[in-house]
Amino acid sequence: MKPRPSKRVAFAPTPSIKDERHEREGLVLNEAAMETRQQQTTFTTCSFTFWNELVIWCSIIFYVADLCLDLWVCAAHFDAKKPKSGWFIFFCILLPNLYAGYKSLQWYLRAHELSPLRRPSVWIIRTLFFPISPILRYLDAWKYGRQARKHWKNHNLMLERKSFENYLVENAEVALLRLVIIFLEDAPIVVLNLAQLLQTPPDQWAKISEGRPDPEIVRLGSVIAKLSCTMTLGVVHYMSCNKLAWHLANTQNKKTQESDNSSTKDEWESKGRLSWAAELSIYCWQLLAITSRVIAYALFWVVHFNLLWIPILVRWTIHTLWIYFDVAEMSLINSIAFGGVYLFSFVTTSPGRQILRITLYYIITFGEHIIIAIFWYYGAPSNYFHNYGIGVMFGGTVGGMLFLAVYYGCFHPDKDSIWLRQKLADMQQRLREAKERQEHHSSVHIGMP
Repeated sequence: MKPRPSKRVAFAPTPSIKDERHEREGLVLNEAAMETRQQQTTFTTCSFTFWNELVIWCSIIFYVADLCLDLWVCAAHFDAKKPKSGWFIFFCILLPNLYAGYKSLQWYLRAHELSPLRRPSVWIIRTLFFPISPILRYLDAWKYGRQARKHWKNHNLMLERKSFENYLVENAEVALLRLVIIFLEDAPIVVLNLAQLLQTPPDQWAKISEGRPDPEIVRLGSVIAKLSCTMTLGVVHYMSCNKLAWHLANTQNKKTQESDNSSTKDEWESKGRLSWAAELSIYCWQLLAITSRVIAYALFWVVHFNLLWIPILVRWTIHTLWIYFDVAEMSLINSIAFGGVYLFSFVTTSPGRQILRITLYYIITFGEHIIIAIFWYYGAPSNYFHNYGIGVMFGGTVGGMLFLAVYYGCFHPDKDSIWLRQKLADMQQRLREAKERQEHHSSVHIGMP
C-alpha cells in the first residue's frame, strides 16, 4: 500500500508522533548554548522579507479577483441565454474549490492529530471557509512569517528559523491548492473563450458597442489576463515554493543536533531558492507551453466539440496512472487532480531528476498536437485563423522547450547536478585523463635510449 500523505508538505511522508516529539526536543536548546550560538551569528536580514509579505497579500487579492471574475462570467452566460456554457463554467468553479477545501481540511485534521487545537472557534472558521480555503492558508502563512520577523527582532535565531519553516510549508501547501484551482477552473474557461473567439472573424469585433465594450474584446482581455497572470504566475509560485520546501525537508533529514544551524540554512537556501533569472525563464517556459495547450483544445473544440471529451479523457487517464505509480506518496484523488493539471502544463510532483518525465510529457504532447493539427487543417479550412492556430500551437510548444532548456542549463539553483551537465563533465574528465596518459606514454618513449 502507498504511504500515508503528509500532514504538511504534500509529497513528504507523515512523521510519527515520536518523530515529532524528538523534533521538538531537538529544537529546545539550553540558555547557555542559545546565547553562544546567537553571539556567533550576525542577524543581518530577516528570512521573512517584506517582499514575501507583499506576495502573500497580492496572492489573496488575485485569488478573490479571479473568483469574482469567473462568477461574473458565469452569470453573464446565463443572462445571455447560454445555459450550457453557464453551467459548464459554474461546475468548473465549484469542483476545484471543493477539492481544495477537502485537501485543506484533511491537512488540518492530520496536523490536529499531532498538535490538538483547543479552540472550537478555529474549526468553525475553517468549516465556514471550506469553499475558499486558500484564503485561510494564505493568512496562516502570513501569521508564521510575522512570527519569524518578531523572533528575528528579538535575536532569537532558533524560533525565527522554526517560524520561517512553518511559513515555507504553509506557503507550499497553498501554492499546491492554488495550482489545482487554476488549471481545473481557469483553463477550461480560457478554452471556452478562445473557442468562441476562433469562431468569430476579427473584422466583426467592435471595440465599442453603444458605449459598452464588445463581448469579443472582453473575452480576449480575459484570456490574456488569465494566461499571463493567473495561470503562469501560479505555476511559477508553485515551483518556487515547493523547491524551497523540498530542499528544506532534505536538509532536515540530514541534520543532526550537533550540526551548525547557519550552514544548514545556507545549504537549503542556496539549492532551493530560485533567482530572478530562473523565475523569469520558468515564466516564459510556462506561458508558451500553457498557451499552446489551451489553443490546441480550443482548435479541437471548434471543429469537433462533441468529440472533445475523448482526447481529454484519454490523456487525463494516462497522466493519472503515470503520477499514481511514479510518486509513491501520491494518493489516487491527488493523482486525478494532478492529471488534470498535466493536461495544460508539466509541473514537478516529486524531488529528483525530471529529464525522463519531461521527455515523456513532451512526446505525448507533440503526438496529441499532430493529431489535433490534422483535424483542424481538414475540419476548418475556411476559418480566418486556419494557419495561425497551427503555428501558435506548435510554436508555443517549441518556444516553451527552449526556455525549459535555458532554465535547466543556465539558471537552475543546482545546475551542476543536471544529468546532461554531469554527462558532459564525465566526458571531459575522461578526455583529460586519456590526454594525460598519452602525454605520459610519449614522455616515457622519448626518454628511452
